[in-house]
Amino acid sequence: MKRIFIMDDDGLKEYVPVESLKNNLAPKLQDKDNENQTESEMLTIADLVKKFKVTRPTIYSWMEKGLLKKIPIGGRVLFHPNDINELIDRLRGISS
Repeated sequence: MKRIFIMDDDGLKEYVPVESLKNNLAPKLQDKDNENQTESEMLTIADLVKKFKVTRPTIYSWMEKGLLKKIPIGGRVLFHPNDINELIDRLRGISS
């Protein structure tokens, strides 16, 4: 997977080009029957780091670019599984 590191006044940032994710797409999450997801069923940044095999700065970059919809709850940042599945669908559309 291609990674780009940029050092600026804010520190070191890592970027993973969307094109490099084509072969490394995680499988879709299983849909739950209940649309009212509880907080425990939401995904954290750590979950996404493991799922996509990228670093935390990459996840933050995706949030800044609008690729990921975050749900801030009490100082935590959570992600709805349906939003993650939409991201995977968009990335798969790029690779087709």
